[in-house]
Amino acid sequence: MKSPELQMEAKLIQQLTRDKSQWTLREDIKDEDDLWNNFFKILTNNNLDKLANNPLTADEKDMIKAKIIHSTFYDAAIAINGANGEYHIQVPRDNKILDLLVINNNDIAGGSSVYEVVHQIKLHRRNKIDQDRRTDVTLLINGLPIIHIELKDQHHPTAEAFNQIQKYINEQKFNGIFSNIQMFVITNGTDTKYIAANQKLKSKFLSGWVDKDNAPIHNYLDFAKNVLSIPMAHNLIASYSVLDNKQRNIILLRPYQIHAIQAILAASETKQSGFVWHTTGSGKTLTSYRVAHNLLKIPSIDKVVFLIDRRDLDNQTSQAFQSYAYNDSIDVNETVSTYDLAKQLTDGTRTVMVTTRQKLQTLFKWKENDPGRNQTLFDKVKKLQMAFIVDECHRTIAPESKNEFDKFFIFKPLWYGFTGTPIMSVNKRHENGNAARTTKQLYGPCLHKYTIKDAIRDNAVLGFKVRSMQSDELDISEDDKANQKILDKVYVSKPYMKAVIKSIFKLAYHNLGMYNINNRGYTYSSILTTHPSKMRPIDHAKDYYRLIKDIKDGNSDIKIPKRIKQILPDFPKFAITFSVSENEDSSEDDQQFMKEAISDYNKEYGTNFTMSEVIAYNNDVNNRLARKQDEYKSQSERLDIVIVVDRLLTGFDSQYLSTLYVDRPPMQPQDIIQYFSRTNRIFDKDKKYGNIVIFQYPDTFDNDINNALKIYSNGDPGNVIAPSWEESKQRFDNAHKGIQRYLKNPESILDTTDNEQKQFIKEYQRFDKAFSAIQTYDQFDNIDPVTSYGLTKSALDNMTGVYEQLLNKFRKNNNQDEDIEIDTEYELESISSKAINYQYILTLIQSYIPRTDELFSNQKANDNQEIEKHIDELRETNKPLADLLGQFWASLQRNPQAFTDQQADQILTQMVDDACDSAMKQFAAKYNIKMDKLRYVVEHYDPNTRRQIGLTDMLTRSAYNDYIANHGDVEFQKMLSWKKQIQSELKQMYTEVIEPLNNNY
Repeated sequence: MKSPELQMEAKLIQQLTRDKSQWTLREDIKDEDDLWNNFFKILTNNNLDKLANNPLTADEKDMIKAKIIHSTFYDAAIAINGANGEYHIQVPRDNKILDLLVINNNDIAGGSSVYEVVHQIKLHRRNKIDQDRRTDVTLLINGLPIIHIELKDQHHPTAEAFNQIQKYINEQKFNGIFSNIQMFVITNGTDTKYIAANQKLKSKFLSGWVDKDNAPIHNYLDFAKNVLSIPMAHNLIASYSVLDNKQRNIILLRPYQIHAIQAILAASETKQSGFVWHTTGSGKTLTSYRVAHNLLKIPSIDKVVFLIDRRDLDNQTSQAFQSYAYNDSIDVNETVSTYDLAKQLTDGTRTVMVTTRQKLQTLFKWKENDPGRNQTLFDKVKKLQMAFIVDECHRTIAPESKNEFDKFFIFKPLWYGFTGTPIMSVNKRHENGNAARTTKQLYGPCLHKYTIKDAIRDNAVLGFKVRSMQSDELDISEDDKANQKILDKVYVSKPYMKAVIKSIFKLAYHNLGMYNINNRGYTYSSILTTHPSKMRPIDHAKDYYRLIKDIKDGNSDIKIPKRIKQILPDFPKFAITFSVSENEDSSEDDQQFMKEAISDYNKEYGTNFTMSEVIAYNNDVNNRLARKQDEYKSQSERLDIVIVVDRLLTGFDSQYLSTLYVDRPPMQPQDIIQYFSRTNRIFDKDKKYGNIVIFQYPDTFDNDINNALKIYSNGDPGNVIAPSWEESKQRFDNAHKGIQRYLKNPESILDTTDNEQKQFIKEYQRFDKAFSAIQTYDQFDNIDPVTSYGLTKSALDNMTGVYEQLLNKFRKNNNQDEDIEIDTEYELESISSKAINYQYILTLIQSYIPRTDELFSNQKANDNQEIEKHIDELRETNKPLADLLGQFWASLQRNPQAFTDQQADQILTQMVDDACDSAMKQFAAKYNIKMDKLRYVVEHYDPNTRRQIGLTDMLTRSAYNDYIANHGDVEFQKMLSWKKQIQSELKQMYTEVIEPLNNNY
């Protein structure tokens, strides 16, 4: 009888091959050699005219193989996307070049596209120590593995499938022809998710599927029908993916993004405008890029313009678009001036333009201001059929301005607005003649909707943890509405401002992730926004800057908390960003202040900005806060706090931004959601919510936040707001009761039944989640886990040790009972390791590996010191891995060009394999043991048991006699003493070399 997984596999294949023009099952393909033979057969059939009846030679096939095999999935994606959607390979033959078509993404489901499914493919061993591996299900496009599906049965969590894929990647199983994979799918039958291929997968970026009405689709057969069928599967790779050149990542769009693109494309075919309501933080810029890409394919449209409002975002958005377009078939042009805009609009090229509303409006006034100026150019612009994609559509362009646009062009433009917070009838604009008052009136119907509630359910964004500090920390008891005049004065007073900064510093320990920095190797960032009612906002922001500077310089009675200084001696690293005018009464003071702020910034980060480069300075602050570029990812380059009035509160995007400090009166509902959403980007497992800290008008703010959430969650906020401290603590108290009986003697659980041990595992995981959650609240500082809960370090260490031992037992036995199911892939969250995260070190090292498309190195002396410091810290807990990292880092510094375009994680993986292989060879030579048998024992070694699999077969009488014959050693006159010595040293080798290298990698 087939195993449950094989039964699932058979049903999946049946679904994939059910109809005509779908996937064809290839049972004859059994291993990688068969895959290559099949690939070359398809390649030949698609290029018969070019090959002219002369088959590919063995040498030509070797040259093609070398080009088909890629060092990263991203490099494969560049090739697969190809120029103008076609993947070609060039091979020399008889003094000419054969240009062979591999995949034509413009011929989806067409004659040149071959769709096949294979399963249980035997993978080649990449290293001698490797176990034999077989794949589950793989989908081939023109013979290349493009989508890989990993299945587990319903009694196993999908995390097992996810970790299995990452293990294969680490073991380099997905090299060779499998290096072309673009997408992974994991499922246990009842839960199915997909993720873009990457050398280091992050579970936070797994996505499930939803239909166009946002109803989730979990079942693997339904997923296969909706997502993996032809043409959808090929479109997902070719039309609904984006290559991010900056991050060097493949991005597969999430389902709601795809539905929005399809809705806009359908609307454009009937010349219907409209808007897309996708919650802030769900990737609207990415969606709009693909919309722009698709609109360019419509012949009747002359130009596609991505329209935005702020000058600084003009640069930021252009950078994002240009990064996406780097390997794409379209060009993205950023406009510099109004004349440049007019020239680009009329140059006849099919490009996407990024420009501001202000530049276009200036262009409209050319004729009005100077009737004879560039008349021919002006007339050409008026005759264009335009399509406008509008970022944050209710902010970028006012109704009056849009009317001006529509009147200017002879042919009415198409308008597609994107917003996470549409203006609706309940919060419509004030009446102004015939001007539109809602987003629907301005743009047309809502073409697709995806609310914040939908996004949180799908793990596309985080929820918010809101904390009011006024009543708790600031000693202000005035009623919000009854005493507004009094409070307005209080909120600009020096004592109040000092109390705010003191609270910010206190909260930073938890909000910026300092309390468990070793889980990641980096901390998060924050924004302080201020906009008082009774003071010029920029002046208030400047006062906060001076106050923080005095504290850092030691010129204040406020001190930075000692525990923060121990972790981050240079805290706080801060900056201020605002636009400096030249024609206002306050301009001179603003300019002098900005000169000082820029000077401080230059000293902190080694930059050289001047007052003539304020825009460049502001952009550098943006980029440093975002940390998307390699040169800003080091801890020494971070920003802890950025002070703003309104800048960065719409459109700015950063995974590292965890906290918004709000020192301003309550905002409109749409502004509340917009501002809060700067913090809720999905990142790592420690960033659980976007932190919002309110300092003014707590009662009014509380009501307004609830109202905003109702509006933008379709009336039901659900789990948008994190549990209160009281709720989180109650959950922890309940979870603590579940493990309390194990605290004094956790080892006793080892002598109980399997069901009791599984129950302990479930209780401990529940406790871990609750313990991890309450540690993110600053109120946790008022609790002593030792005196209140008996959670001493030794008790936690002992319980964790027993937990890991039992988890390892059930993971190896793989015998889930239907009565009690456990998550064997659960990763503990509450236990903060003292070991620095080696992946963070690899991230820093990767930024110094040269790329052929880079002119200059990003290397800085401070970053070098940080890498060396982290390697030294890692050496305290994992010397073997730290030593290898140290060797790697030293080699890279000596000769960086030797590592050009290589991946740091792959280099380290190879070093780990070589180190393990070397240790085993020395061991085998020392005791005259057969290497293959030693490898088998090491593969199955369990340090928690005395009887090792394969040991009896390795330590035979024949092996002992060979040892004596070769060594003549009188030390081991008896075979028993020889066995004991080998067992002792084998354990030592495993625990001191093999396990540290492989468990951490």
